[in-house]
Amino acid sequence: LTIAAKNDLKIQSQSAHIDLAAAKKIVLATAGGASITIEGGNVTVMCPGTIAVKAGKKSFVGPQAASFALPVMPSINIAPDPDRTLDSSFAWDQLTGHAQRSTKGEFIALVVPIFGYDIPAKTYIRLHEALKAGAIPKPKIVLMTSCHYPAEFDNESREIRVHRAAAQRAVKNNAEAWELLMALLHEFGHYIDAVLRQDLADKNSDGSSTLAGDAPQDEGAKFAYEIAAFELADTSNTVFANYSGPEYSGPLRVNYNEARLAIQAAQAEEAQRSEGKAGSAEYFGAGRGENHKTNPHGSFGHQSIEDVLAKADAASFGHPQKGPLIRRQIYFGNWLRDYSQVLDPKIVRPPGLPKDISKYLSRASLTDVINVLAEAEFVENAGSTLDAGARGLFKVTTSNLGVYRPSEHIDNPRNDLSAHSPNPKSIDPDFEAPPTKADLEIDPATSMKRYITASRDYMTGEINKAVAMGPTPEGFRHFGAALHVLEDYFAHSNFVELSLRKVGHVRVLPWTSKAPGKHPYPVVTGMFASEDVIASTAGLIADNLFKVKWEFEASKPYVRTKADKIMLIVLRDHGDQTYYKQFQSFLSLRDKWASIPGHRYVEWLGHHTVGQISNLYNFVYNSLMHLLGNSVDDAQVMGAGDPNKNGSTDPSHSQLAKDHDNHAFHTLAALLARHAVYDVGSAIAQRWHGDPKADPAAVAAAYLVHPNEVTWQDQRVTAWANSHPGSVKRGESATEWEAIRAAHEKEVRDQMNGMNTRARDTWNYINKYYDQIFGSKNQVKK
Repeated sequence: LTIAAKNDLKIQSQSAHIDLAAAKKIVLATAGGASITIEGGNVTVMCPGTIAVKAGKKSFVGPQAASFALPVMPSINIAPDPDRTLDSSFAWDQLTGHAQRSTKGEFIALVVPIFGYDIPAKTYIRLHEALKAGAIPKPKIVLMTSCHYPAEFDNESREIRVHRAAAQRAVKNNAEAWELLMALLHEFGHYIDAVLRQDLADKNSDGSSTLAGDAPQDEGAKFAYEIAAFELADTSNTVFANYSGPEYSGPLRVNYNEARLAIQAAQAEEAQRSEGKAGSAEYFGAGRGENHKTNPHGSFGHQSIEDVLAKADAASFGHPQKGPLIRRQIYFGNWLRDYSQVLDPKIVRPPGLPKDISKYLSRASLTDVINVLAEAEFVENAGSTLDAGARGLFKVTTSNLGVYRPSEHIDNPRNDLSAHSPNPKSIDPDFEAPPTKADLEIDPATSMKRYITASRDYMTGEINKAVAMGPTPEGFRHFGAALHVLEDYFAHSNFVELSLRKVGHVRVLPWTSKAPGKHPYPVVTGMFASEDVIASTAGLIADNLFKVKWEFEASKPYVRTKADKIMLIVLRDHGDQTYYKQFQSFLSLRDKWASIPGHRYVEWLGHHTVGQISNLYNFVYNSLMHLLGNSVDDAQVMGAGDPNKNGSTDPSHSQLAKDHDNHAFHTLAALLARHAVYDVGSAIAQRWHGDPKADPAAVAAAYLVHPNEVTWQDQRVTAWANSHPGSVKRGESATEWEAIRAAHEKEVRDQMNGMNTRARDTWNYINKYYDQIFGSKNQVKK
């Protein structure tokens, strides 16, 4: 085994094998002080800089000293752990409890999207009846010395095999116990799929099942995701298993609300698409949770970038008690600028036109929808950490949300130049007027697009308002709005690309052609074509409107879910108010029935209203889809082509945007943005603390310049490039960008279509088997 450590750490061997199950501890050290310690399935990395450690298909990145639990792949010697046991009926209890409290129709509405529309209703009814009768046995749980980490389900033995390292992590750190709970829910989902498809399904003449052997996607991830949101109590002390071992014997607990959010994040769409299988074993697929929630060192957004404020001012931004709420208010100002993009001139209803929710929505209604999303993001997700007074800090209004204005995002305003397009100000005076020819030119004195000056002025204006208002809710909000522009400069311009070229990586594409001026290549930002609407604005809408759970489900009386609130807002904008009144009547009726003890759901309510309301949900879905499609179709700009070759200085937004963590320069853009935010945060804190010489607006403005004019980034860019040679290489390819753009556009379209398909498929399934589910003729839809 040879270790060579210079710029990279490489392990070279003709034949080398390390059995993690047998070895207690392995230390690989170099003369330079770097080391890798492998102990108990964990890998600890120590090095002067940054190192990437890969195992299987997951990559973990961490600076200085970091500890990571790696997926331990199965070895030849798979055996139960003789010294440890794990017992849990948690998943079984949840599904059984739901079966006992639900009707056939309600039970099927939950399970059919999880386990598949190919399973006939009579098979699901058999499962429903068997669970109520207690006739479905609990699967055996076995702790293993080695198996797929953290767990797997064996279809032959019907055992849930849990890697002992996963159980030990739950014992050692209660904050990580949710992972074991997720594994148990996930593998129980595989178990129920086997019961449905092998035990309860109709049989062929030879005794084999008439159904396919497995659901088309990962039913384990779907089950964990749905059950996490559906039934469990909101408690801070939930016992989900009992463990016995040398280090501890007793119950394992989780804070359920925290565990629910973590499980849903890790078992979302990507995990549901990526199923892991090997022989008779099913386990967690490669795609589970690989995003900013589980990869904090490689995936960034505006909020995570602004976490650096805690270090910029320990006395306020970083204060243990006051700091989190202050940073949350600052991020609220930033968040509002992101969501103002929804109020686009192509979506807002012009004055004097009739209501038509398939074409546009009123500004007031769109603002109210964003307010619902803000309640979920800043109030509901904060749990009990916000008192009644603090909850009012995050209300969205027409004035603080505003509308989409390119200057607030440093977007190229050369967007819709078609002759028939109205002046946006004729739709709402708060929209920006179309740009002049001079606005779109390169300023030869700065080698930057002239319109960037408007963004700089907006940013410094917001900072000056924040200074004047002091450390108050309004001051924090204006500061957050300014930071949005500052952060977008690194994510949405070619500052990063030009900085890389400046330090010697001259093959990196600049995404602009040369132009007369002080520097050969100018600083530019992107303009929006239809593909860019899909990749950004449409993605934002899809993430927040189409991910709402629209399926019929019971709730607490007089409590309105996010779906309820959005439905009421959208239907209020419909030309025929019959639909709005109809939905209000439905909610009132639901409140009455939900108030009756022991009658959370009733057969009569489902029989007489589910068809009507489901059709209403589908109608709103289709209208929003049409509205979004119109906004995409109406986005008409001159084709950007390849500005690296065609002489253009107007790239598209997608060609430059580094918001998504699959972009080659995503982490570099975040690194530079964090430095700038820290600098500006320190300056405004000094000003708020009484230093009249501190000028945060000037500090911020100094960052919106051509990279050839400053040197602060040079060393950081060089170090990043040296440790990310593969990413630099990717930045030299135009086809790499096209692949990323196409992949993201497909993801957004699939997301929208998938949510619409699920609603339609579930309703079609209920209608297909209506007689079996409800025991009567379908009087709603044939």
